Amino acid sequence: MHSLILMVLMALAPQTAPSPAAAIGGPGEDLTAEVQKAVAAYNARDLSYYEKALEPGTVYVAEDGALISGRDRVLRLFGRIFAADPPRKLEISDLTVSSRGVTGSALFRWTLSAGADVRRGVTSVLYAREGGAWRPLLIQNTLSTHPPRAASPAPGASPAARPSPHHH
Repeated sequence: MHSLILMVLMALAPQTAPSPAAAIGGPGEDLTAEVQKAVAAYNARDLSYYEKALEPGTVYVAEDGALISGRDRVLRLFGRIFAADPPRKLEISDLTVSSRGVTGSALFRWTLSAGADVRRGVTSVLYAREGGAWRPLLIQNTLSTHPPRAASPAPGASPAARPSPHHH
């Protein structure tokens, strides 16, 4: 457990260098690709991807706060999700990745739709690199309960077009 806490602290520690994901071909590129593979596998209902990717001790925190510990339990949950009808479709945006040595993290916004049901939220994932592959150790989903922010007005816009400083 202490090693997990240490990896979380290392992954979240401020960096003085630019984000690796920002550099084309940088160290975060393979982590970005791994996140994209996970999203594609989710949309394809590909449980075999997750069987290979998840660590035995992977922890998944669902959007309602439910804590699912262990690969087998997470796979059972994903199996139920993938069997649901209508199928769920996951879209992500604002992906940011960071890596340091054998630890990495990903943060992104998501939209999950299943027929007329649409939910939005944010996910953060803590990864460890093992045998050249990124493996998720902790997946945290948070449901958005705040309305999306309005776009900022263009520079020089009239004061009436500027958002109130009290709007959060």
